Amino acid sequence: MILDPAIYAELKRRAAVEGRTLTDVVEHLLRLGIQSGGSGRRGRMQLPSYDLGPFLVSPADTGTLASLEERAREAEEA
Repeated sequence: MILDPAIYAELKRRAAVEGRTLTDVVEHLLRLGIQSGGSGRRGRMQLPSYDLGPFLVSPADTGTLASLEERAREAEEA
């Protein structure tokens, strides 16, 4: 089993504080997770959306996009 170093350190700290072995702590926490049941999936989350209006330039118009990018680069260099 490969664990994130921060998680491993927390598990070792818990084991030391509780006077238990690392194996005991990991087994106990795994059992708690398994017994909690559930499918392990959370419900869908509603993400915010914003109306930014219409495109100022069509994304399909690669020529115009390229010229706008070039102008932006030139403005940064000036």
